[in-house]
Amino acid sequence: MGAGQRLDAGDQVPHVTVHTVDGRRVSYAAMWQTQNLVLVALPSSHSISERALGQLRALDTSDTRCVITTDPVPGIVPPAVLIADKWGEIVHIVQAANDLPTVEDLAEWIDYVRQRCPECEGEAR
Repeated sequence: MGAGQRLDAGDQVPHVTVHTVDGRRVSYAAMWQTQNLVLVALPSSHSISERALGQLRALDTSDTRCVITTDPVPGIVPPAVLIADKWGEIVHIVQAANDLPTVEDLAEWIDYVRQRCPECEGEAR
């Protein structure tokens, strides 16, 4: 990805450190190779309801981390959601002004990431 380009499926997640909407500092490098990632990037002027925040936090498991931030992330124009495997490959990304995926849709993508076989996909190419 060159400077100013948007991230797309197949790209690598940039190793950034962001602050979550509830004030925690999260370094992507600390979870790389150990956890899948759901990154929700919101505009700085955006507020999120406690209900929505709770639903998104429910996506956090031992193998998946959900990070919700208003900090800038290179290659992402908020509002946006990306899902990446533990190796940092973006599997799904939505950068949309209005309709971001539902929590149920995100959960389905996470299940897909858990079940996919990178070795098998390599053989299919």
